[in-house]
Amino acid sequence: MSREKSSSPPRMAPSGVPESPSGIEWGIVVAIELLVMVMVKSAGSRRGLELMPWPDGLEYAASAVNLANGRGAVLHFGGYTYPSRYTGGYPLILEFFYRLNGTDFRPLYASMLLGMLSVLFLFILTRWMFGRAAATITALTLALSPVFITYSSLVMSDVPTLFVTICAAMMLVLATSDYATQPPSWMRMSVWLMFGLFAGFSTIIRPTNATLLAGLALCVVMVPLERRDLPSLLKVALAIAIGFAIPIASQLHQNAIHLGSAFASGYAWWVPEVYGAGGKTFSIAYLFGPTMPRNPHGNVLVYVTTLLGLDGMLGDPGDSRYFLYPFAAAVFAIVGFIAIFRAPGRTPARRLMWFGLGYLAALTGLYCFYVFTDVAFILPAAFVLFIAAGAGAAAANRWMRDVFRNRRRSAGQFAAAAGVIVLDALLVVSLASEVAVRLSARPADSAMVASLEELDSTLPRGANVVSNISLQFLELDLPAKNLHFVGLNSFDPGEKFTDYHLHRLYEKRLTGWNGAVPPVVFDGERMSPAVADSLASAIDAKTPVYLLLAAPESDDYAGVLKSELDQLQEKFTVEPISQNKSAALYRLTARNQPATQ
Repeated sequence: MSREKSSSPPRMAPSGVPESPSGIEWGIVVAIELLVMVMVKSAGSRRGLELMPWPDGLEYAASAVNLANGRGAVLHFGGYTYPSRYTGGYPLILEFFYRLNGTDFRPLYASMLLGMLSVLFLFILTRWMFGRAAATITALTLALSPVFITYSSLVMSDVPTLFVTICAAMMLVLATSDYATQPPSWMRMSVWLMFGLFAGFSTIIRPTNATLLAGLALCVVMVPLERRDLPSLLKVALAIAIGFAIPIASQLHQNAIHLGSAFASGYAWWVPEVYGAGGKTFSIAYLFGPTMPRNPHGNVLVYVTTLLGLDGMLGDPGDSRYFLYPFAAAVFAIVGFIAIFRAPGRTPARRLMWFGLGYLAALTGLYCFYVFTDVAFILPAAFVLFIAAGAGAAAANRWMRDVFRNRRRSAGQFAAAAGVIVLDALLVVSLASEVAVRLSARPADSAMVASLEELDSTLPRGANVVSNISLQFLELDLPAKNLHFVGLNSFDPGEKFTDYHLHRLYEKRLTGWNGAVPPVVFDGERMSPAVADSLASAIDAKTPVYLLLAAPESDDYAGVLKSELDQLQEKFTVEPISQNKSAALYRLTARNQPATQ
């Protein structure tokens, strides 16, 4: 007799697919992740290595290093410590990678890794709710989103916030699934606690992400929880509140330490004229009036066209590429929302979509009143658009195949099915053109970072370095030899590597602030005698003194540097050591005293 093998059927996800992905599905994920790596690499690493744009990337990286060194999420340069403009969420993530990899770690790789994890988790979430085809389209559309690709190669908080938001969405789905709603109740409460924790952490990455709670409120109203008795609702609210409060309380504590008040803002500390009490950070005028940087259209037009995939119409007439996702994906997203909200019995899917839609509406609405405009601001909430586009494309193509199989189809059905084919073609062409443009790019390396790496082997330990390059940038890129950096001047002409922070500190001092500032050789047009004498004393004590100059980008700034160099030559012998297109290094010695290496 042969024994019959009994096997239980695999557990199924709400979409009807097995819970565990198949080998083919893992292969799809790997292929898309490889595509992400190629696309991000095509964007180039120059701006990421240079921590551009400043001061954002520079402050995030500096805060992470100072967290690892025990100072907190602050800036430290010129021997003094100052608060950062930004909250501590993203620096905490960077600190984690910094501790794992040591001083050789480049922060841009954290953004790339979190971008890849965002694609993976969004694939898993979409597959769980809507199936393999929808998940593939969702992940592919996100992987080829220009704003996603660009910010995955920068030390910016937008992609990390997207990742944390997707984690929160996964917790929401898990907390309301059949597994979590079964006894014991502590399992369900722990998942709601994790949802609150991710929501709170997202908020301390960027405070405007507190609008995520608006999405939660909308989804609970539109699709009530299964257990709606008062004790159960109070337990859920308490779990979310505790989780949300943990990171928020930590941030408030850090604010109190470094800013003097739990509710003080680093933005207001550094740029009080914009973010202080008299500033106009948010205004109704920005709905249709000009905003920064260089947006004459107003926020409403920019964000509406972005959500419709038509934002390329507002840019360069010779380059009509989209920024977030293409027009065909926007149409499929509308189809997806309609199909999901109309489908009976898809409670988890409807709850997820209402959550994402409420969050997206609240976040976009808030940024419509903001003085700055950037499509990346709404990227964290745009996960729901990518899911809807994938679900809508999958549903539309299933319907289209059914129409073509039906010989009794009407003319209207045939036309609509043909329209789906046109949208498919437009989507493929849009995504393929983005791949072609990215692959044809020839990104340049960072000449400045290469120059500083070369200087790291040239400069002796403990040397004094006078520079017009940002002191905070030098502290991060030349950390190993205990160098002492001195600002050449407090002037910031707005060039790539000039010192924004030093300039702001001296501006604050002019308004009555009496905090300590790093000394500069030129505080105005004339040399500071005290600083010049301290450099001369260092030279007399056999401490080497160098002058490191970033190449000027304008004739006016070149004139300023020439005047300062002439005055230095009146007091010191200035001997050229090395020079390239980005920077020049000189050795300062006492007059009539030969320089020695």
